[in-house]
Amino acid sequence: MTHNGSAPYALQADRIWFAYRNHNWVLRDISLSIPAGKHTVIMGPSGTGKTTLLRVLAGILRSNEGRVSVFGQPTQELDRRHLSSLIGYIPQQLGLVRNLSALDNVLMGALGRIGDGQALLGLFPRDEIEKAQAALDMMGIAHKSSEQVFHMSGGERQRVAIARTLLQHPRVVVADEFASDLDLALASEILARIRRAAEKENITFIMSMHRFGLARQFGDEVLALQNAEIVRGFIGNEILETEQFDPTP
Repeated sequence: MTHNGSAPYALQADRIWFAYRNHNWVLRDISLSIPAGKHTVIMGPSGTGKTTLLRVLAGILRSNEGRVSVFGQPTQELDRRHLSSLIGYIPQQLGLVRNLSALDNVLMGALGRIGDGQALLGLFPRDEIEKAQAALDMMGIAHKSSEQVFHMSGGERQRVAIARTLLQHPRVVVADEFASDLDLALASEILARIRRAAEKENITFIMSMHRFGLARQFGDEVLALQNAEIVRGFIGNEILETEQFDPTP
């Protein structure tokens, strides 16, 4: 992929190959350059490797071949704490602790700064609590801060997960299909809040989706993954590559 302008790249993947076993490649020779401060959407049918690609980009999985860099630093050379200060990851199942309150779940985003010991004792500094409350407010659910997440709706849990990731103060957020189970209006509202938060905090977002309309709304660039390769992409209304791909409307 090529991009206009001289803005630095937030994430770069250089000839990534990945297989879980026996060289049955889930990803084949993938190269990507994600511009800093932009929103990139990755689409593709189920089972095409979107989750695997996102986990490799986030540094959770290490590729068999090739290299991933975040702001020029190879992710495999970074320890987990340093990596989490640069990249936040929101899994499809969100990873919330169901019996904790929304505020306590968001505070988990501060673990990289305060350590597990203080967190286990509930000893979060006042400024971290204030930042967590502000993150919930940014997502429109500050009034739910004391509610246990298992009592919350799917859309509210999505917002808690985003707020938790924002509290990491990452420079990049990688999100896996977390709006997939929401109705269109609610998903659109949450994505609009994400864009505002990303612009305020200067965060680069990479997100997988299966709804093409939402992808066009949210993404500055839309890429598609099929048969373990990037086969088609858009910037605005411009088609960058043309291969057969039929995303969900």
